[in-house]
Amino acid sequence: MAISPETIKSLELEFQAIQDEICNHMAERGGKMYLETKWSYDAADPTTSGGKSGGGRTRCFEVDRREPVGDGSSWVLKKEDPKNMPFFEKGACNFSGISGPSMPPSAVDRMKLPADTPFHATGVSLIFHPSNPHVPTIHMNVRFFCCGDRWWFGGGVDVTPYYPILSQVVAFHTKLKALCDAHGQDYEALKKECDEYFLLAHRKETRGVGGLFWDGMNGDFDKARAFTMGLGHLFNELYDIFLDNATLAYTDDERLFQLYRRGRYVEFNLVYDRGTKFGLASNGRTESILVSLPSTVHWTYDYTPPSGSNEAYLYNHFLRARNWLSLTEQEIQDMQPPAGYGGVDTGKIVVGPKDTSCCCSCKWCSMHVVVGVGIAAFAAFTIMKKL
Repeated sequence: MAISPETIKSLELEFQAIQDEICNHMAERGGKMYLETKWSYDAADPTTSGGKSGGGRTRCFEVDRREPVGDGSSWVLKKEDPKNMPFFEKGACNFSGISGPSMPPSAVDRMKLPADTPFHATGVSLIFHPSNPHVPTIHMNVRFFCCGDRWWFGGGVDVTPYYPILSQVVAFHTKLKALCDAHGQDYEALKKECDEYFLLAHRKETRGVGGLFWDGMNGDFDKARAFTMGLGHLFNELYDIFLDNATLAYTDDERLFQLYRRGRYVEFNLVYDRGTKFGLASNGRTESILVSLPSTVHWTYDYTPPSGSNEAYLYNHFLRARNWLSLTEQEIQDMQPPAGYGGVDTGKIVVGPKDTSCCCSCKWCSMHVVVGVGIAAFAAFTIMKKL
């Protein structure tokens, strides 16, 4: 079944409408408008020519932590003020619609496509990293590909909490099951795909509490389209389950734990994520591809959360695949959080060394964090090239 140019155009318009819905809602919730960059696919790769068309809109929410020094030609990172943090420290919601003369070799092999088959890809991909550690990071992607006579839809959504609230996790999965039921899709199968895909095999833990994931959905075009677009239109309702957690107080050490766990997000995106691999291999716009990475992150060597701590609660109960909608009474009892959990300071928890004797006499030196991100990103990208 060949997909007509008119159908592709209608898909792109609906994906753009989803992007508008989400960005407007997030701007309202976060109290800050996004920065939009429009880009052209052929301009994203000046080393090649011919056969490329389309482009996209990258919309980024990001706090500017630069503080000019001296004559303004240089800057340092501002010290964080917990009482004056933006709602979203970093977030992005991207639309793209691109055509090219051939898919990257990795995609050709995985999808068993003839070499040099022209393709068209369009969709919306997003990531939000809130400042408050009680609000989880969230990711969603809805997309459509066609190559010659072959076409398919893909999509997925997952949340990565740092201080999870069980009732919210269950509410999230309840809405996802209702979406699947309404469109005749198998929630259990798509949840299983999500658990298996968003697995950090080298850490032996899931990225978060899962969600849905699918790729290669074809057959009934209208059914697959309605389900994929349905997830996109449901996103605001899904994330609203967690956003009010931003009113919960948090300690410095809870913030540090959030930065440490964000490192897992970076590891997954640079080592495993198919979208990152496809974007880089197809010479897409690098800034739009890597905009999903958090602004601030921290790695601590060989960290283990203290037994009985709020941080151990995440490790003990949430970083593995579970059937969230069929928990037994005993499982629910076993998953009761520690006393004072949920924004109440129950004592300081040291996530890593706080070296006040470093070169700039800081607490968790911000410059060291940035350098650490660069080193880790380079190492992960090197690994990714070998996969």
